[in-house]
Amino acid sequence: MPVHRRHEQRRTGHVVDADAIRVDVQLRGRFLALLLAAACGAAGAADLPAHPFVSTSGKAQTWVEPDIAALYFETGAQDGSAGQAAAALDELSAAIAALLAEHGVAEGDIDGAELAKKTVSLSKPAADGSTMAYLLTRHYRVQVRDLARLPDLVAALLAREHVDSLSASFDRTDRNAIERELMGQAAADARANGTLLAEAFGRKLGPAVAIARAPLDKMAPALLAPPGAGTPSLPQAHGVKAYSVPPALPFAQSVTAVFKLGGPSADTSTAAKKTAR
Repeated sequence: MPVHRRHEQRRTGHVVDADAIRVDVQLRGRFLALLLAAACGAAGAADLPAHPFVSTSGKAQTWVEPDIAALYFETGAQDGSAGQAAAALDELSAAIAALLAEHGVAEGDIDGAELAKKTVSLSKPAADGSTMAYLLTRHYRVQVRDLARLPDLVAALLAREHVDSLSASFDRTDRNAIERELMGQAAADARANGTLLAEAFGRKLGPAVAIARAPLDKMAPALLAPPGAGTPSLPQAHGVKAYSVPPALPFAQSVTAVFKLGGPSADTSTAAKKTAR
């Protein structure tokens, strides 16, 4: 293409050469960078409080002897006839109920309402030649309030046929009260830590402006405690025999708080007055 024609088309907007493309790309890149910088600056300004602050955490933990247990197990019956399998399971369930009552378990502490039914393939044909059977299973959750009777109850269940998947868990009936008390102690620990930190820099600790059970993940990274700082580390429990009552259970609470920083601390004010004299 002749030079004079290219200049004419460039002037009228019909031709854009490589130099013009490079300039356009550079301008667009600078414009996008300015937009991103403005957006990030606005987000940072919104996340960070306008006032001086200090972020700290508090923890509290304890070990308490359990006073209640829960046993989990299942019973099952299998037969080529669904009706016969259901009858066998009902008979077995009645025997389990009598065994639990014998060991001091109240009827209201027995939950055996969950049933499962499925067909299974037989490894060998039955007497009538069928290769399939019905398997009915009942799942139990039993609360044991007298832990002194737990060992004999467990032994009796293990001795029965068609009782499988036995396991146990332990707890406190006053768990909510324990956790409320620990939360109060964790909050007091957070305030004490904040006071020490503020006084170390010659300031007073002001009111709390943000509180969370875990690190404040909704605020700017500058406010966040190190990973795991809000989770108390509990000592490992001692190994116990299966189904035996553990000597104690671990309980823990944690809190993270952001406090507003107040004016100079009393020590700082006194030092300033002495310097002025």
